[in-house]
Amino acid sequence: MKEYLLLLGADQFLRERSYAGGKAIGDFQVWTAIKNAKYQYNAYWDFCINANPLNYEEIKNEIAYYKTQGYKPKSIVPLNDWTLKVANKLNQDYGLPYLEEQVINACRNKSIMKSIFEKFNIPTPKSMYFNSVLQLEQLMNEFNFPVIIKPVDFGGSGGVYLANNKQACVDAYTKSKQTIEVYADDFQVSKSGFLIEAFIDSDDEVSVEVLCGHNFYEVITVTEKYLSSRPWFTEMGHLVPSFRYKDKNIKDLAIQTCKSLGITRGIAHVEIKIKDNNLYVIEAAARPGGDAIMDLVESSYNINPYSLHISMYINNDVKPTYPFTPKKTSAIAFMKAQKGKIMHIHYPDVSKDPEIKKINVLKKVGDIVTDPENWSNREGLIQLNWPELPTSKTYKHIHKANELANKIFDCGDAHND
Repeated sequence: MKEYLLLLGADQFLRERSYAGGKAIGDFQVWTAIKNAKYQYNAYWDFCINANPLNYEEIKNEIAYYKTQGYKPKSIVPLNDWTLKVANKLNQDYGLPYLEEQVINACRNKSIMKSIFEKFNIPTPKSMYFNSVLQLEQLMNEFNFPVIIKPVDFGGSGGVYLANNKQACVDAYTKSKQTIEVYADDFQVSKSGFLIEAFIDSDDEVSVEVLCGHNFYEVITVTEKYLSSRPWFTEMGHLVPSFRYKDKNIKDLAIQTCKSLGITRGIAHVEIKIKDNNLYVIEAAARPGGDAIMDLVESSYNINPYSLHISMYINNDVKPTYPFTPKKTSAIAFMKAQKGKIMHIHYPDVSKDPEIKKINVLKKVGDIVTDPENWSNREGLIQLNWPELPTSKTYKHIHKANELANKIFDCGDAHND
């Protein structure tokens, strides 16, 4: 019987290097699951099973079929939030290593997560759950403005809004519900649960990638995060390593966060805000960071973090013996064009810029450029490397993305057809 690694969510944009991470584990084929795979087949993978990566029954049927063909899974590994529950249930079915169900629930439901943070004295912004306008109106009196309104079970800054008064709170709730209605079925998330949360008024935010194993936790890196202008909180850039990557307080808090949630397998992604030298955990996830953060780690540290994540799903007793030491700075920034309708797209010559690793244009002529509400409102991205490690917060990648956006996209009036 041939063994394969089934990576769920691996077909998602900017997670392509998970294939190389899987191949580094051992002599296994590396498979992924793609809905309508015959039409969407990705030949980089050793094989693509024809299943929605969020659909337990479809994947189980495919696994059963290929078992009759001489293949069995070595591990089923989730790479994003949406596939955590499915992968966990399948690993249990097949007697493979998995995370406890309550751990998955805590990492997916922000309300449960916040209650655990409070129980274990993890510093976090005050928040309360609600599912109706009436509940929200009652809870407003418990908070000072401004506040954040967010879905209890979503990601990518989708449906997250800042509200400066009571009416803005209700409006933010309405917009958040509308956002969830668009994506809930595709991502199989709750349409009804939301949080009102105290706003930490600071633009300083990091994410921490923590390798979690059986009785050990180790910080791989600290990433500096760059957010869009308010009232939105879209991530417009990441830089590895943050100039704070040696900060013991940040690293210790990230590890304590993972311990409180019971994450004992794979890479966890912990988001921390910094204000007046105080640290606040916003949330945590039991999966690797998105937005190509893993690619930045690979460029900076010369290790493929996906291989570490996958290896913990096979045997989480084995702790890496090598140090996590950055060799250079790697950054990604997302382009925002001027609002309007994209009339022309140009491709300036960047071949002589040694810092630019790659550029992706994500929109096409005719698309409408809107506000940076979430991940879907980005027009492109640029990934950069440079040899010096940061000693303070730099905006080099952000500035370069803005310059390129102005050169690449010509936008006219969206209403002038």
